[in-house]
Amino acid sequence: MKNKEFNIYLEVTKKMIDEGIIDFGKLILKNYKLLGINETEAMVLIELNNQKKKGHTFLNPSKLVKNLSISVDELLQILDKLIKNGLIVMEIVTGTNGKETEVYHLDNVLMTIYLSYQKSIEEQLVNKPKTYGTKEEEIVDLLETEFQKQLTPTEIEIIRRWSSEERFSLLDIKKAILDAIKANKYSISYVDTLLIKRQTQQAKSHEVTYNPENAEAIKSLIETWKK
Repeated sequence: MKNKEFNIYLEVTKKMIDEGIIDFGKLILKNYKLLGINETEAMVLIELNNQKKKGHTFLNPSKLVKNLSISVDELLQILDKLIKNGLIVMEIVTGTNGKETEVYHLDNVLMTIYLSYQKSIEEQLVNKPKTYGTKEEEIVDLLETEFQKQLTPTEIEIIRRWSSEERFSLLDIKKAILDAIKANKYSISYVDTLLIKRQTQQAKSHEVTYNPENAEAIKSLIETWKK
């Protein structure tokens, strides 16, 4: 994902969280395992966001612990872990008075969750079985995907001929396409040639050849039965 696109997404998401459109607490509780944290650490992140919404951007353990059922020592250990794991990011900012202040943000939390969702959705789209109205549609889609190009009207007509005349099965066509790719031949004409060649070979293998010697032997055997 491009940095500019993600930055826009991040700012929109933070605005939606600030306005209550997205519930930060529910988001964290639903996804804390993929963040690699436990429920207590998730509650610390939620409280940090609550403090941030109130304008308290300075990391203040004594203030945080008041709304958490853990000790200050436990909180300090959790904060240290979250900072090391990059879920809490500390930054130095310069105020309007020129004074530098250390603040925190949780942008990486949102980024981690977003990337996990993005990967999951992409996998669903990739693995989702496609449905086709006709065999021709499936072949066109397969060829355009594997050959990485849009087929011309002439090429589509060749494919239509494969389908309309029922000359080749879908399996035969797929095998020919695979063999064309293996041979680094990304052309419909090459696939067409393979199909015709294999059809001819199959036809020859089913031909019955006349063998005079076999014919005489069978004739003799029949004469023996008659006696």
